[in-house]
Amino acid sequence: MKWKITNAALALTLLWSAQTMAELYRYVDDKGVTVLDSRVPPKFISRGYEVLDAHGRVKLVVPAAPTPAERDARRAALEEQAQRDAADATLLRLYSSVADLDRAQQRQLQQIDNQITAAKTNISELGDEREALQSRAATQERAGKPVDQSILDQLAGVDAETGRLQRLIQRQEEETVKVREDFARKRERLEFLLGD
Repeated sequence: MKWKITNAALALTLLWSAQTMAELYRYVDDKGVTVLDSRVPPKFISRGYEVLDAHGRVKLVVPAAPTPAERDARRAALEEQAQRDAADATLLRLYSSVADLDRAQQRQLQQIDNQITAAKTNISELGDEREALQSRAATQERAGKPVDQSILDQLAGVDAETGRLQRLIQRQEEETVKVREDFARKRERLEFLLGD
């Protein structure tokens, strides 16, 4: 009977020993030394560790906790991806084909071109009005009279409006370049999304 109790105790000891060996952890301590232990101290958990089986093989790798900079970079990457996904969804909702996108670009460029043409026409008409006002002012000067203040005010108004229209034309020409660049980017992305 003693023999059976001794064998049972020995078997339990071996079983307990095998179980504790199954729970080995490998981590690096403060001195940079790799440590094998039955547990990982809390202060080293954030550095990451490995769980080993009874034969010393790696069962699980627990990576180190990310640094604040890594967390920020990951968050920024996720936000950027979400924005890109939203932009892609909008692009696919607006344009079912590249031809649709090309037609939308043409419409937008035509609208800008119409505004430029209207501004140039207005500048031409203002030029005619300016000539007429200058002629009236010259007539008064030749007659030895001072130029009416109303004529001078009208000339100033014509010059101001001409300047405003010229700035408008310049902004619209810059807008044309931006629209072409924007649609080129959209076209490239849409071709990628549609697989064209």
